Amino acid sequence: MESAFIDSIRPRLHQKLRPLVDESSSCLPILQSTCQQILNHMGPQSNAVNLARVISRDHGLTCKVLQVANSIAYSPQQTIVSVPHAVSWLGLDTVRSLVAAAHLVEQLQHWPVRQHEFRTLIAKSLISATYAGELGMAIGYPQHGQLFTGALLYSIGDLAIAYQDPDLFLALQSISKKTKRPAECVLQETRLIGVPRLTLAHALAHMWKLPDDLIELFRHPEDLPMEHWQSGLQTYRGIIVGSIRLVASLTDPAPRTAIEEAKKTLQLGSGLSSGPFTDLMIRAMDRGRQLIRSMGLAIDSSDEALSPSHEQNATGSIPHPPSIKPMIGKEQAVFPPRSEPAAPIRTKPLEILQAFQDSLQAAKDLNGLLGTFVQALHRDAGFDRVGLSLLNQNDSDLLVGRLVLGVNPPAPYLRSLSGSLSREHQFFLTVLKRVDSLFISNFSDQMGRTLKQDFIEVWKPTSAIVAPLRVGAKPIGLIYCDRVTTSRPVLAQDYQAFQLFFAQTTLGLNRLASIL
Repeated sequence: MESAFIDSIRPRLHQKLRPLVDESSSCLPILQSTCQQILNHMGPQSNAVNLARVISRDHGLTCKVLQVANSIAYSPQQTIVSVPHAVSWLGLDTVRSLVAAAHLVEQLQHWPVRQHEFRTLIAKSLISATYAGELGMAIGYPQHGQLFTGALLYSIGDLAIAYQDPDLFLALQSISKKTKRPAECVLQETRLIGVPRLTLAHALAHMWKLPDDLIELFRHPEDLPMEHWQSGLQTYRGIIVGSIRLVASLTDPAPRTAIEEAKKTLQLGSGLSSGPFTDLMIRAMDRGRQLIRSMGLAIDSSDEALSPSHEQNATGSIPHPPSIKPMIGKEQAVFPPRSEPAAPIRTKPLEILQAFQDSLQAAKDLNGLLGTFVQALHRDAGFDRVGLSLLNQNDSDLLVGRLVLGVNPPAPYLRSLSGSLSREHQFFLTVLKRVDSLFISNFSDQMGRTLKQDFIEVWKPTSAIVAPLRVGAKPIGLIYCDRVTTSRPVLAQDYQAFQLFFAQTTLGLNRLASIL
């Protein structure tokens, strides 16, 4: 039956693609062997010891795994320096996924032209696979690693076409972007290459002995129902195909309605309520981005489509606060005189702390609460300069300066607090892994670590306090505060005052996020 199926499509297939289904031809040994390597690593015979051994033999793969393990997306509270530690921290399925993805990315060197298109296709597959794996874990799917593999290999037919004839691949991509009705899309694909795109993928899956459940995905390409999935097969197909369609709508020019429909299909099918589903979508995009970044890939996406609604109740699930506008007034923009009187927290501590606690209780959202915290540090705790930087909610490798008091103009200070944690702000990355605040009596002691040069030149730090902001166990940003002049360094008594405000703010963050 398998041979008859392949024989039936061979004469209809575009002449340039016929070698793909010619079993006497070895035109695609690279992709075929890659599929088998991926399946071997994802199979039951693969274990933590064997994977760690495979990774340790490959320096490049070791770097990739350690980079992902130390990203904020996986929230380690320590620096992971060994492969066995990374495997135990990330979990077997995640590490299997990393190794499988690395095999696929390695094949990019065999594509002589159109590297950008192929890199984008692989990046989309990795993001889709991450969505599928995260959704499977959220609903208790028994083998969520299988979901990652299925979503990753779902694009193998497209890669084969791209390998054989890049122009036909680009023409097929154009059809999928411009044609919204599935039946019309299949008709145009058939006119272009002789058979529907998934029919060719089905034949290749047969030839390469891919898993039966993946072959079934290509055999039944009908639309996903807008309802709760009832069977294991329907759930498997719904998660994989639904994740692929959502990522396609997020990364290709698509109307908002298409994105919302793709999200609704996944939410109804999985049965997840709005809050957990939104959190999952944000986490999946974040982790997917860390994965493709470690592989040297990149992808654009419509991040705002995944963000919680601005009208969402503040006591719901809030991974990150909304935008905070810098509040730099004239009284805040000037440097304090050197003979500045004692900070209010020292002259009337009970009154100041009570007023601060009342302000935190009155805050309706994280935006207001963090604004109250920053202003209290500047006005009541006696810090001349205070800066707030938050993590990008869909890419936690990116730090974004959001609010600064005590400087003028604020723009360069905000820019210097922004950037990539893995490339520019590695010192801040170590801070974000902490639970407690850090008192730095001499910033020159930190110069051996990676500090963004722009930050050093703009802030000219001498002594300071830096602390991570967390909602539960999840870092959401950091706070920086210091004094302006070297003659007034930050002292131990300043650190004690900071701790009073910091502890109350942490409680307030978790109260608003309904963790306490």
